[in-house]
Amino acid sequence: MKKQAEKNKKRIFTAAVIFALVSLICGIAVSAAYINLNTVKRVVSTQGAGGTPFSSNYLLLVPRDTTSYSIKNINCPEGAGSAEFEINVCNYVQNDPSKISENDIKYSLTLTQLNNDGTVNTESFSGLKVTDASGASFTFTDGVCCISDQLLPGNVKTVNTYYVSVPKEMVNNVDLRAEAEPSDSSSYSVTNGNKLARNFVFTEYNALSSSWTGGFKETSAENNDAFNYVIRGQGKGTVTLSWDSDQLEISGVFLDNYALRDKVTSEGNRRSLTIDVDSNNGPNRYDIQFYKTKNGVYTNMTAVNGYVTVSFSESVS
Repeated sequence: MKKQAEKNKKRIFTAAVIFALVSLICGIAVSAAYINLNTVKRVVSTQGAGGTPFSSNYLLLVPRDTTSYSIKNINCPEGAGSAEFEINVCNYVQNDPSKISENDIKYSLTLTQLNNDGTVNTESFSGLKVTDASGASFTFTDGVCCISDQLLPGNVKTVNTYYVSVPKEMVNNVDLRAEAEPSDSSSYSVTNGNKLARNFVFTEYNALSSSWTGGFKETSAENNDAFNYVIRGQGKGTVTLSWDSDQLEISGVFLDNYALRDKVTSEGNRRSLTIDVDSNNGPNRYDIQFYKTKNGVYTNMTAVNGYVTVSFSESVS
């Protein structure tokens, strides 16, 4: 009995030691996991609280090598002689003005006239005007207006504003590309290697009318793997886009971006797509790419235009 009691004591002692060791190891593991988790949280929190102190009311941050920009529509009221808008460039995070750049940002603002196919328009428009807050006026030469030596001083909340007036003759015909680009490496360092840019399109607006139309931007059918088709308008209703699938294939990216794949129907070689539109509560412009097919015929843009039709049915509610 005495030997059995001693054996039991040894077993209890051994079990206690093992339990203590396991608890110690688990505690270390939990602590390590907790520390690592907190470290991750701190890193994410620090990154999430960041931002680039170079912003604008309309222009968007894009990497310096980017050349394809998003589109902003500016309405020209029916009967008005011009479309008026302003572009500002700021040295703070747009959604948090308290975060101001500690360093100077030097940049240039370049405005470029564009044809509907994206090429530079070199016409001279007497009614096209650009001024800044001081009253200084800037001109276009061969379709380009470059406003250089612009400064956003460090540690001082600053907004540089540019007023743009686009004449009626440019509306629906000529677009504008705007690029605010840092002038030196130190300024690019402040903007995290980004610039500000956007394309502006101008459409006439009649609050009493509803109309949606479509057309290709290209003027030539040669040397193109794809064609850019623009649907634009105002009002609420349904746009029906139809195309010859033997000749053209619609961009899957466009369909996915607007969740429209299930709205494409087929009848023979014709494909049709219905889009519910409402310019007051959604886009008033859709940019679509159509790709050439293997056996398609693309003699000229008259032929290509014949492959696509657009109709609009206004909502009665």
